Amino acid sequence: MARFHNQAMTIMPEQQLNVNPLDRPVFADEMGVSIRIKAVKDDKSGKVEKEGVVGIMFIDSIKKQLIGEFIVNKSTAKNFAKVLEDSVAKMEKELASKEMPKQPEVKTTGDFSNIR
Repeated sequence: MARFHNQAMTIMPEQQLNVNPLDRPVFADEMGVSIRIKAVKDDKSGKVEKEGVVGIMFIDSIKKQLIGEFIVNKSTAKNFAKVLEDSVAKMEKELASKEMPKQPEVKTTGDFSNIR
């Protein structure tokens, strides 16, 4: 028997993510990542100041359509990589298990706020 929980997913013990049951997940089978760097050079001192963001794009390759693009700062990108890595490892462990799956858990980048 499949288990789906669409009403509210646990993020942290004191927080709930409310999911509208009418919302539908969007399928993306490809993704892309870009970095954008902005630099300004001070004419007097010659110093260059830089800042950057990471763009994460989700793509439906069958429809050849960009589903969405999200621009995040460096610390959120690092935390996203950690959340994704941990989630894939957990999924692989669960897929290898012969037991019924547990209730889904949603990790957020806030769970890894110590990564900077």
